[in-house]
Amino acid sequence: MKNIFVWGLLYYLRFFSKVALFLHKPKVIGITGSVGKSSTRNAVFAMMKDYFKVKVIKEGNSETGIPLGILGLTPGNYRLPDWLKAIFLAPFKLNSLKNIQYLIIEMGIDSPLPPKNMDYLLTIVKPDIAVVLNVYPVHTMQFDEIVDENLTGEKRTKTIVEKIAEEKMKIIIKGEPEVGIYNLDDGSIKYLVSSIKYKKTRLVSFGKNEEADIKYSDYQVNLNRTSFKYLLKKENKGIEINIKNFVLPKGYLEVFAATIAIGKGLGLTDREIVKSLTNNFTVPSGRGSIFEGVNSSIIVDSSYNASRASVFTFLEMTKELSEKENRPFVLLLGDMRELGQETKMEHEAVAQKIVDLKVDKIYCVGTNTKKYIKYRRCFKTAIEAGDYLRRTLPYRAIVLVKGSQNEIFLEEAVKKLLKNKSDYKKLCRQNSFWLNKKKAFFQGV
Repeated sequence: MKNIFVWGLLYYLRFFSKVALFLHKPKVIGITGSVGKSSTRNAVFAMMKDYFKVKVIKEGNSETGIPLGILGLTPGNYRLPDWLKAIFLAPFKLNSLKNIQYLIIEMGIDSPLPPKNMDYLLTIVKPDIAVVLNVYPVHTMQFDEIVDENLTGEKRTKTIVEKIAEEKMKIIIKGEPEVGIYNLDDGSIKYLVSSIKYKKTRLVSFGKNEEADIKYSDYQVNLNRTSFKYLLKKENKGIEINIKNFVLPKGYLEVFAATIAIGKGLGLTDREIVKSLTNNFTVPSGRGSIFEGVNSSIIVDSSYNASRASVFTFLEMTKELSEKENRPFVLLLGDMRELGQETKMEHEAVAQKIVDLKVDKIYCVGTNTKKYIKYRRCFKTAIEAGDYLRRTLPYRAIVLVKGSQNEIFLEEAVKKLLKNKSDYKKLCRQNSFWLNKKKAFFQGV
C-alpha cells in the first residue's frame, strides 16, 4: 500500500510540474555530478541574477525535490500531513514559473533504478543546458546489485564509477540539451563523450587538460580570498574569479569553470561574469564557510557531507592555509556513509592522505573512522566531540570539520566551538525537520 502511495505521489507531482513547465517555458539549466552540484547551482544563480529573471531550486534535487521546487512547494517535515498539503496545493501552483526566463536545477541520482536514476528525472524535465561536473564513488551502495559480485577492490570501484558515469551522462546523451558542459579531466566522462555522436548538442569542456575549452590556469587561497584563473581556448585570453571572505578548495575550479561556460553560452561578457560572481557568490551552509572559533581558532565548516574527493581537496587546502598562517591543523572527521563494499577502501585512502599531509591533531566521529583512521581520538557523537574540543582546542588552530550527514551531524560539534553563538544560524541542517531528527538521534545513542 505504501509503495502504491509513493508512486502515485511521484506521478501526481510530476504531472503538475510538467504542466507548469509547458505553460511558462523557462530555459532549464540542469547540473549533475558527484561533488559540487549545490555550489555550482549557487554560482550560476549568482552570475545570472543581475541579468535575467531566474529561479533556482534550493531544497531538493531528487524525484520529489525537483517537482516540488518547480511548483514552489516545500514538504515541511516530510510527514503524511505535509505530503497531503502538497497534493492539495499542487494544482494551484501552476503559475510558480510565471515570467521566469531560466530555471536552475540540481539533478542528483542515488541509484541506477527508478525513480532515483537519471532516466526518471528526465521524464520530469530535460535541460536546455546540461552540466556534468565529475564522477566519484559516492552512493556506491545503491549500485552494488548491478555489479558482478566477484569483483573486488579497485576493479570493483572502477566498475561502479563507470556505471555512475553512465547514469549521470544521460543528462547529455538522452537529454540532448542545446549545450552540454562536461569535465574533460574525468576519464569516465571523456570516454562516454568520445563514444557518442551528438547530433544537436554543442559540447563545451573544462579542466586542466590542454584540449579543454576552459582550461585551469592558477589557484590561490588565503584567509581573505580565493582566486581562480582560467584560459578561454577559443578566445585565447584569460579570466580570473576572486571570491572574498571564503576559503574555497581547489575543487572549486570545476564549479567556476562550468559557471563560466554557462555564462559564455548565455552571451554574458567576461566583465559581467566576473562582476556578478564577485558581488553575489556565497557558499551553501556546511560547504566551506569560515567562522571564528574559541581560543582564537578559525573553523572551516564543511560538515554538510563527505566523499573521498571532497575530503582530499579540503585537507589539501586547509594544510596550505595552516602553513601560510602558521596555525596548528586540527581535523574533526566523520564517517563517509553509503559506500557499501567500498567503505574500507575509501576510508583507508583518506587515512593515508591524512598521514601524508601530517595533520597535527585528528579527532573522529563514527564507527568507520574509528576503525580505519589511525593516530586519532574518537567520539561516539558530534556533541561529545564538540564538548571535548571546546575545552582542549590549541591556541590559533585552524579546524577542518568534514563528515557525512547520516548519523554524523558534525555541525552540532561546530556549534560548540563558535566564538559568536549567533553564528549557529549559518550552519547546515538547522530547520525544524533536521533539529527534531537530530534530537531523536542523539537521545537514542
